[in-house]
Amino acid sequence: MRPAVHRIVLVPLLIVIATRCERMATTPPGPSATCVPATRPTFAYVLSSTDATISMYTANSCTGALTAMVPPTVPTGVNNGFNAESMAMDPTGSFLYVANLGSNATDAATISMFTIDPVSGVLRATSRTPVPTGFFPQGIVASTTFVYTANSDGKSVSMFTIDTNSGELTPLSPRETFVPPLYTSRSSFSSPGFVTVHPSGHFLYVTDQANGSIMTFSIDSLTGSLTPTNPAGVIAGVDPWEVVFDPAGRFAYVPDRDLGRVSMYSVDAKTGTLTPNPRVFVPAGSQPAYMAVHPSGKFAYVVDRYDGNVAMYNIDPVSGTLSPTTPGTVRAGSGAYPIAVNASGTLAYVGNQNDNSLSIYTIDPSGILVPAGTLQTGNDPVAIVVRN
Repeated sequence: MRPAVHRIVLVPLLIVIATRCERMATTPPGPSATCVPATRPTFAYVLSSTDATISMYTANSCTGALTAMVPPTVPTGVNNGFNAESMAMDPTGSFLYVANLGSNATDAATISMFTIDPVSGVLRATSRTPVPTGFFPQGIVASTTFVYTANSDGKSVSMFTIDTNSGELTPLSPRETFVPPLYTSRSSFSSPGFVTVHPSGHFLYVTDQANGSIMTFSIDSLTGSLTPTNPAGVIAGVDPWEVVFDPAGRFAYVPDRDLGRVSMYSVDAKTGTLTPNPRVFVPAGSQPAYMAVHPSGKFAYVVDRYDGNVAMYNIDPVSGTLSPTTPGTVRAGSGAYPIAVNASGTLAYVGNQNDNSLSIYTIDPSGILVPAGTLQTGNDPVAIVVRN
C-alpha cells in the first residue's frame, strides 16, 4: 500500500456544520479583539481519498472558523478504488488540480481540473474531461504557468502548460521526462514520489524514494520543459518525502520517514544545487512526512505520522539550521499527515487520516502552535489547500 500524499489547509474556530458529518469536535477560543478582518475571502479545500471528494470551506480570517460551502463537496471525477492522494493550486489561486491514481503501470492516470470562483470559492470542473498523465502520479505541483506530476510507476515526470483563462492543461511534447536513478546501489529503477518547484520558478525537485535521492531539473521559462542540472542531484537518506523551501528559497528541507529526521540543505540561487547543511539533519520524531515553513521564514513544522505530533523548530536566518522550540512538539490526531499554514502565519492545520479530522492551531509570535479545536471532515483527508 502506498503512502498517501497531501498539502495544506487553513482556519479554525467556531464552525458551521455541513450536510455530511462535518462538525467541530471541540470549542475554540473566540476572536481576538485586535484582529482586522481580511478584505479578500479565504477558502480551504480538503481532499478525502476514500470518498473521492473535495470538501470546500470559507474561513473567518480572525477566528479561523470554517464554514462549509453550498454544496459542501465536489467529486474529484475518479472513484476507482485508488482515487487521489494529492492536489495542487496555482499561485494565483485561480485553479485547482487533483492527481488521480491508476491501479498500476498498465492503467492510465489522470488530472482533474477545477476553477475557483473568486467570490464564493466554489470549485467547478472545467469543461474538458480529466487529462491523462503518467502512471501512478503520487505528487503534483503547479506554478503560475506549468503543472508537473511525479509518476512513481512510470519513473518519470509529466509536464503540462496551463491555459490561464480556462485552467485547462495541455501536455508538453514530449509529455514526460524520464527520472534516472542517481544511486543504483539500492535500485536500478527510480520511483519519483513528490515534485516541488523552487520559489523562483526556475528549478524542479523530484524525490526518488527507491534510491534515497533528490533529482534537480532546470525549468525552461517559455516551454516548461525540464533539463537535468549538473550535478543532477544529491543523496537524501532512505525514504525522502517532499522537498520544502523557506519563502526566500535559500534553504531546503526533506523529511525522511524511515530515518525519523529532516535533512537540511542550502540552495544555490543560480544553479539550483543543494548543499548539505553542516549539521546535515535534525531528529524529527517517528515517521516524519509532511512539513511546512512559516511565511516569515523563522519557523518550521514537521508532522510525525506515527507519534501523532507536530514537531516545531526555529530556523537560523544565516545557516538555515533547524533547532527545536520549547516546547518541541504539540499533539495532532491519529494518522496525522498533511499540514498547512495560512499566508499571514497566524493559523495552521493538520489532516488526521485515521480520525477523519483536521487539527486546528493558532500560531503565537514565537512560532508555537496552540491547539484551537478539531473539525470532522471527509473520510481519509490526504491533502489540504488554502486560498487567501
